Amino acid sequence: MLKVHTIDGLTTRIDLDDPEQAKEWLTRLRQKAFQDCITALTIFDKGVQYSLTRPKGFNRVFFFAEVVQADPELKIKGGERITAQMDDTKIAIMVHQSQRAARVSAMKTGKSRFNPLT
Repeated sequence: MLKVHTIDGLTTRIDLDDPEQAKEWLTRLRQKAFQDCITALTIFDKGVQYSLTRPKGFNRVFFFAEVVQADPELKIKGGERITAQMDDTKIAIMVHQSQRAARVSAMKTGKSRFNPLT
């Protein structure tokens, strides 16, 4: 379950496994006004909350969340991932569905020239 926290103090719950809600989520992500009002994304799984808040000191911040399907042949555990792309830095939290664990990654990506959602 994804929780979207916005600047007006509201929290919206989105079930990314539901095709209609996932489609609406992708539609809203393309809107700059919506991206600008996101203060944090949270995944709630197995009694633990994993949050990614809007960092300060960056010019451009873009949030994204997705479901990663499990594939035993490729050794992909599956779960939900929240990502923030900030200027030339990317932070992602992958919450695994098969166990109570998460992977946090931070990387320098270089200047972003293409965004598939815009």
